[in-house]
Amino acid sequence: MSNVLLAPGTVSVRFALDSVYNNLASLYMVALVDVFSGLDEWVGRTAATLSAAQMRTHRLLFDVLYSAFEPDEDWPSFPDYLDDLAGQDPYRMRDRFLKHMFPGSGERVVRRAQFMDLETFLARIDRSEFDREIGRDLFAEAHTLLGAPPAMRDTIVSHLTMMWHEALAAEWERNTGFLEQVTGAFQSRDFSNQSAYEAIQSVTGREAHGCWHRVLAPAETLTFIPSPHIGPYLLHYAYGPVVRVVFGARLPHGAERGPAELSRTDLLVQLRALADDTRLRILELLFEEGELCAQEIVTRLKLTKSSGSRHLSQLSATGYLVEHQGAGKTKCYALNPVRFQDTLRFLKRYAQA
Repeated sequence: MSNVLLAPGTVSVRFALDSVYNNLASLYMVALVDVFSGLDEWVGRTAATLSAAQMRTHRLLFDVLYSAFEPDEDWPSFPDYLDDLAGQDPYRMRDRFLKHMFPGSGERVVRRAQFMDLETFLARIDRSEFDREIGRDLFAEAHTLLGAPPAMRDTIVSHLTMMWHEALAAEWERNTGFLEQVTGAFQSRDFSNQSAYEAIQSVTGREAHGCWHRVLAPAETLTFIPSPHIGPYLLHYAYGPVVRVVFGARLPHGAERGPAELSRTDLLVQLRALADDTRLRILELLFEEGELCAQEIVTRLKLTKSSGSRHLSQLSATGYLVEHQGAGKTKCYALNPVRFQDTLRFLKRYAQA
């Protein structure tokens, strides 16, 4: 029976504002402002207000130390989460990070890691799944804080508190009503008898692939959290059978009418993806040639690997491209006519005015 692929089971689907996960997702986007394009304008404006030192601390937290303060339960508000964080045992926070760094390791390995010298620590990082583009200087700074857990906790709490008061609180209040409209629009739909993959496709318009297989395999409950800032991208918070999926706030597929603000937000995400010469050249190339793999697109258009990856990611996340794994795990792309029809449907509403 080892050659039989079982059909995915159905999941329970719910929708929630989840202020803690929602706001942490927004802060994570600030750390990725130079990596992802097509994010909400608030992300860029917020990043621009941070000093060089503040942005460095921000990236230290969200690129490296995030597992030390990632929530694993629901909180009524972001300030409640911050209050709890300030009272947490900093040594337990450190150990959470180390267990994330050494998945599957025994307690003895984690205890040894508590006293690991910098050279050994960086060697471990090089063998881990951490993003290779994160500067080693950030890992060196993280190593210093891991050696002084109270200072690590204070750095985390101080920075998150500053970001809440100076960047997030007013923005969250401004968007709450809008996000309630999004959850209400989706809650009126029936997602029963759907697998996790089908639910993600129905809600976000995106296909779950790659690392999502590992995340969704044990999933029994999916909580969808609409974000005002994440644009066309998806984030997940996975805790065994409970998986939270943060997605760009949008109307349910097929909704002809809804709150004007929701329609404009969805349209803006789509138009931002098209409002770039390089991305239009990618679309034109695929229109002329059909499906191509990433390296061929980069070579044909004389793009750098990082630039090509960024543009292809946005077009794929926005739905204009269909992505799949080619030979040797190479990513290949083709146009998605359905997404272009969706955009035209939005625009026709204005043409009929």
